Amino acid sequence: MTRQQARELIQAIPKTEIHVHLEAMATADTIWQLIVRHKLAIPGISSKPDLERKFKVRSLDEFVDLFINVIQSCFQSPEDLDLVLRDARDYLKRNNILYAEIFIAPSKLIMNGLSFQIIIAKLDHAMDWMKQQDGIDVRFIIDVSRSYGVENARKNLELTLAHRGRSVIGIGLGGSEASGPAKDYKDIFARAVDNGLRVVAHAGEDIGPESIWDAINILKVSRIGHGISAIQDKKLMDYLAEKRIPLEICPTSNLFTGRYVTKLADHPIRPFFDRGLKVTVNTDDPSIFGVELVDEYANLTDGGFFKMEEIVTLISNGVFSTFLPAREKAQLWSKIAPLLAEHSLEPARTV
Repeated sequence: MTRQQARELIQAIPKTEIHVHLEAMATADTIWQLIVRHKLAIPGISSKPDLERKFKVRSLDEFVDLFINVIQSCFQSPEDLDLVLRDARDYLKRNNILYAEIFIAPSKLIMNGLSFQIIIAKLDHAMDWMKQQDGIDVRFIIDVSRSYGVENARKNLELTLAHRGRSVIGIGLGGSEASGPAKDYKDIFARAVDNGLRVVAHAGEDIGPESIWDAINILKVSRIGHGISAIQDKKLMDYLAEKRIPLEICPTSNLFTGRYVTKLADHPIRPFFDRGLKVTVNTDDPSIFGVELVDEYANLTDGGFFKMEEIVTLISNGVFSTFLPAREKAQLWSKIAPLLAEHSLEPARTV
C-alpha cells in the first residue's frame, strides 16, 4: 500500500480523538476576525500576515505566547466561542472523527470577562448542534490548569461542579509540569472523582516518569496525557501495560517540544506499542502545529513505521480509551468495523 493509499484509507475510517485543545482548533482566520471585531492591540500583530507568521511557532515559549497572549486573549464575548466551536466542527468533519473529548481551559476566558455559565451553555449547544447536523459526538474536559496556581484550579473545579451542564465529563491538569506537581492538586482531583467526574492529567510530556507515577498514584487519573517519558522507566511501562492505562500520544506536538524526541523514527510510540501499552494517537493543538489527525496517522505509516493493521489497532485503542460507557464504545466500534472488513483489516491486537 502506498502512502497515498494509506492516507485515503485512514481518511475513510471513522475515528475518535481524546487529546485536543479547543482553543488550538481556532484557525488564524478566526483569530484575525476576533482581533478586528474587538479592535485588539496585540504587540507584533498589525495585519493578518503578521498573525499567520505568529502561528508558525518555533519554540515552546512562542507556543505559550501564541496560545495565551493571542488566541485565548481574543475571546472577549460569548459570540466569539461560536467561531471556535465552528472551527472545531469543521476539523472533526474533515478528519472523519465521530467522537471527540476536547479540552477547554476557562481561566483566561473568565479573566476576559466571560462567565463560566455562558461558556458551558455554549459547549452544551455545540454538542447538540454537531450531533444533529453531522452525527458527531463531542464531550468536553475542563482544564483546571497549573498555569494560574492551585487556588485558581480549585475555583475552576467548583465552577464545574456548580455549572457542569450536559457536555462536560471531567477535568484535566494541563500547563507546566515542573511548576505544578501533582501533589499540589491531590484534594482537587479527589473531590472531582467523588463527584463523578473523570480525571486526566498531562504528565511525562516535559519532565520524567515520576510525573506519570504521581498522576496515577496521587491524582488517580484514568488516562495520561502524552506520557512519553515513561520510556525511561521499564517498571512504569510494564505497569501501564498491565493496568491498560491509555496514553494520549501526540506525535507532532512531542517532536515540536523536542523534550524527549526530535524525529518520528525515534518516538517512543513504537516501543510503547511493541511492549503492549494502550497508546492512542491525537493532535494536541492542530491549528498551531499545522497537523490534523489524518496527518498523524499517515505519518506513522511512513517507511513502514506502523503497518496498516497496527494503525487499525491504534484507532481501536482510541475508541476504547474514551470515557463513553462500554455499550456506547461497542456501538461506536460497530460503525467502524464494516469499513475495515471491506479491506480485510482488523486490529493487530485485541484491546
